[in-house]
Amino acid sequence: MEGRGPYHIYDPGGGSEENGSTALERLVEENARLKEKMQGIKSIGELLEESQVEASKLRQKAEDLVKDNKMLIGSSLENLVETGAVGPDPSFARAAPGSTQPDVEARKSPPSGSSSEFEIIAIEAQGFPQGNRRVDLEQPANEDANLLPQLQQLENTLSGCAKEASKDQVFVRMGYMASELKRLASKVHKNEQRTSFLQTLCETLHSENKELRTKLEHDLEQRNQALEKLRCENQELRRMVTLSSQDSGKREAAEQQQLDLGTASTKGLRVPPVRVQQSGAVVEKVPGREELEAKEKKVKILEHQRRELLEVNKQWDQHFRSMKQKYEQKVTDLHQELAEARRAVTELESEREQKQRDFDRKLLLAKSRIETEEAKKERLAMEVRDLQQRMRFLQEQLAPVTRQREYQEKEIQRLNKALEEALNVQASPPPIFAVEPTGKLPQQELLTQNELLKQQVKIFEEDFQRERSDRERMNEEKEELKQQLEKLQKQLILSNNQLRASKDDCQREKEEKEKLKKLLKQHKQASGERLHPEPGPGPLGPGCPMYQYQYSPPMAHPMYHGYDEWQQIRYPPAMPGEHTQGQNFHHFPNSLSLFHLLLQPEYPWRPPCAMARSQNTQPVAGVKPVPK
Repeated sequence: MEGRGPYHIYDPGGGSEENGSTALERLVEENARLKEKMQGIKSIGELLEESQVEASKLRQKAEDLVKDNKMLIGSSLENLVETGAVGPDPSFARAAPGSTQPDVEARKSPPSGSSSEFEIIAIEAQGFPQGNRRVDLEQPANEDANLLPQLQQLENTLSGCAKEASKDQVFVRMGYMASELKRLASKVHKNEQRTSFLQTLCETLHSENKELRTKLEHDLEQRNQALEKLRCENQELRRMVTLSSQDSGKREAAEQQQLDLGTASTKGLRVPPVRVQQSGAVVEKVPGREELEAKEKKVKILEHQRRELLEVNKQWDQHFRSMKQKYEQKVTDLHQELAEARRAVTELESEREQKQRDFDRKLLLAKSRIETEEAKKERLAMEVRDLQQRMRFLQEQLAPVTRQREYQEKEIQRLNKALEEALNVQASPPPIFAVEPTGKLPQQELLTQNELLKQQVKIFEEDFQRERSDRERMNEEKEELKQQLEKLQKQLILSNNQLRASKDDCQREKEEKEKLKKLLKQHKQASGERLHPEPGPGPLGPGCPMYQYQYSPPMAHPMYHGYDEWQQIRYPPAMPGEHTQGQNFHHFPNSLSLFHLLLQPEYPWRPPCAMARSQNTQPVAGVKPVPK
């Protein structure tokens, strides 16, 4: 018992060299995988650069198309104004210079004002899309600027993964890198969607530009034909007026000569021929005046029709300006709504990305917490096993001690009996017949035996005390081990409860994420339905070929044969708050129908909604799913 050394605890773990070699091999394999992923990231960066170049080209094409469209519209409007202003002015100036100069000035004044207004509106219309284009161009530039630090951050994480040898840190960095890769893939997908949207926008703008060109050319041809007809008829009327004036002058000269001849003659025989000639002149003079009066009436009618045409042109000009202002106001409102919708979509996307990052961070924290809890649990289980082995070892050591103690107790009892017998023998009186020399020897022997027995009793007592102290110490150690075992069991139960709570938190966060995804989808669907254009009103009545709106028929004028085309004057629709004389206003549309007509676009087209984005629901690489 005295020669035993200190207690040795059983060590179940293996050597550290094998673990180091396996960790090195794992690090080499992970380094190879990370290199392959870096090559994939570089290819993604190249694809991003190509998509950005294509997007810039498409934006440039769209800007060129918009500029060409605006230049064509401005030039066509200026040509129309110039041709309408220059057409029939010279004929009327020559026919009646005193009466037509104010009309000419009145006709020259509106085109200048309208052209200046058109130029101002064109400049404003050019200024508005340029601001939108700046916003659209700044968005991909900011995204490209954000991609470069993210790629640099990925390279830093890869270098850190190559240097780190700890398994937990490698897994954490792998999860972070997987989330970064997912974010980069989503940004690449957004760039592709933006390029497709720009392509469709360019195609629609190109088709609209073609349609506008064809319509403008057709309208110019019709207007030129009408102007040519007006010029030809004006020349014919001028020629007829000059011929009628020449005939009237000749007839007046002939009548004057006949009157002079009749007064100068004094013979009575020649009087009847003179009277006959005078009566013939009167007869000839009467139809010439009737023709002149008819032509003057026709000239007055033409003047009246010219004034009506000027009034109708003014009304059409006012109607065109008001419609253009309303359409431009509608376009600006739609652009503002589109900008607000894009801003809301970007805010929702940023919120979703922030929530995704928070969720990934929570997942990584939960994963690291679970791993630490599992490691702690394993460590506690190992300590429990060590304590059980130690308790078993102590029990094995305690068994021979208890056997030796029992043997020593039996030996002590036997010695006590022997001692009592010896004392009894010593206390008995010596026999009378015993001889003195023979009696002295056994007494000395008994004394020596007694001393020996006393020494043995002391030794046994010391051994017994030592064994008792050892047994008490072993009992104390056993109690301490039991207390440690209870503490470890409590810690194990606590760690299991924490693990279960962390699993419940992960499950709850997953459910919240699913709910947020559903809400985002519903919001996107609702915003997409709100951006769709409203259906136009029903079929309209007879309309003008250029504007396709209802109009009221003109007033009934007397019909003159040979001038049927002049009677077909098309009036513009009445504007609110406008009162004109000589027109029937009960045929005009009311304010509500006019509002619906203004809301209906001439070329309805629906741009593809860029909000419907595909959400990647694939699990992140490197992150273990939490068991339910």
